[in-house]
Amino acid sequence: MKSIRKEMTRNHLILLLVAFIFIASNALVNVDSSRRYNGLLQDYQQVNGLLAVNNRRQTYFKLYSKSHDEGTLKQYYDECGLFDSQLRGLDDKMQNDRKCKMMYRIVGQVAEYRREMAESYIRPDGDYYPSLMADLDEVDLEIERCLNQLMSQYLEYLNTAFASHSRTLGLTNSILIVFFMAASLFGMVLNHQMSTSILNSIKRLTDAAREIMNNNLEAADIEETPYAELNQVSATFDQMKRQIRTMITELHETHQMKERLAEAKIRELQMQMNPHFLFNTLSLVIRSIQLGERDTSIQLVKAISRILRSSIEINTVSIPLDEEIELLQSYLYIQKLHLKGRVTFCLDVRKSFMGEDVMIPPLTIQPLVENSIQHGLKDRVSGGKVDILITEKPDYIEAVVADNGVGFPKNPDQPSLRETPIPKTSIGLKNVEERLRLFYRKEDVLQIERTEGITKITLKLYKSDRH
Repeated sequence: MKSIRKEMTRNHLILLLVAFIFIASNALVNVDSSRRYNGLLQDYQQVNGLLAVNNRRQTYFKLYSKSHDEGTLKQYYDECGLFDSQLRGLDDKMQNDRKCKMMYRIVGQVAEYRREMAESYIRPDGDYYPSLMADLDEVDLEIERCLNQLMSQYLEYLNTAFASHSRTLGLTNSILIVFFMAASLFGMVLNHQMSTSILNSIKRLTDAAREIMNNNLEAADIEETPYAELNQVSATFDQMKRQIRTMITELHETHQMKERLAEAKIRELQMQMNPHFLFNTLSLVIRSIQLGERDTSIQLVKAISRILRSSIEINTVSIPLDEEIELLQSYLYIQKLHLKGRVTFCLDVRKSFMGEDVMIPPLTIQPLVENSIQHGLKDRVSGGKVDILITEKPDYIEAVVADNGVGFPKNPDQPSLRETPIPKTSIGLKNVEERLRLFYRKEDVLQIERTEGITKITLKLYKSDRH
């Protein structure tokens, strides 16, 4: 199932990549927005800090004017330097708004004028005059008024900038959401196309199996699909069809010896079991896909491919009993996946015959189990049970398939209440019985019993060569 799993993995990776891009883009947009907003707030705090520095500068200057202490003067100069430094730091930030730029220049000019007046007081020269201190107080008030206006203008600028950025952020998030929804829809379309392609491929297999069941062996080969596993099943099925066609041709051409005729008859019956089995098992896969059970469908296709490959590779009319048991185990695995506990299976093999090869016709035991499921237990929703017991007898291997299903329809002409003849509708059982009779040349090969609500089918698989 590598190609199917590869395509599923590709679709999942696309969805994961889209989700990652959406999350990463959203995170980047929000991080950038937060960074920008924090930067604007820091700029506002820096403007607000000018007021505090200006107040400390005024305080130290007034203290100096009363005490003329050199330490106080130094503190005054330090605050002046800090004020000038912070004011220069706002130069680039004030260029983004015309009103802020204008008020920023006014603050700088008034601050420079105030510094020159203060120097005339600190170091008296020809510019000193008695009312200088009163004028300095007026200039300080003007600086505070200008700083307050600068803060008001900058705050208005921040609100406008943040509103514009919020609109841009909302538009960006909307675009990201639309992109994510479109990409998710694209991924869903890819998954739907993949499921539809698999379903159509299996439908073609089912139609081809139905054509063979209707004896139409001239139907065209099944078209290739993008999936290697389904192509393998299709190629195996087409090969089986050609083998059936070849076998029928051989039957028409070879009537010389009774042994060859009997053997050809066995091959014909054996080949008829393959499309019958494939038709039923493919129906299970179709129902699983329709119910959305993708993993179950994949496992079913894989098991069907293994069974068909093994059965088609058989070039003789008989196989070892151990190989038949392996095919039976694969079939039981398919049914366990499909029935999900509605029917339980118990396979008990007493392997005392391992020292010798017991040869039997292929697909001998599996049709009995299929008959129990399809007819006896088809209406069971729980509690169904199928037991398979294979034991060794002196002259033959006994294979018993028992189920607690509804059993076969009653026949009023039936001579015994215990023994039950094969109904006309049980094509698989009739096929098995006829092949065993031709293979062993014995009549006593299959028996059906119904006792205490249990239907038991017993096969006699003779160990000696055919007589």
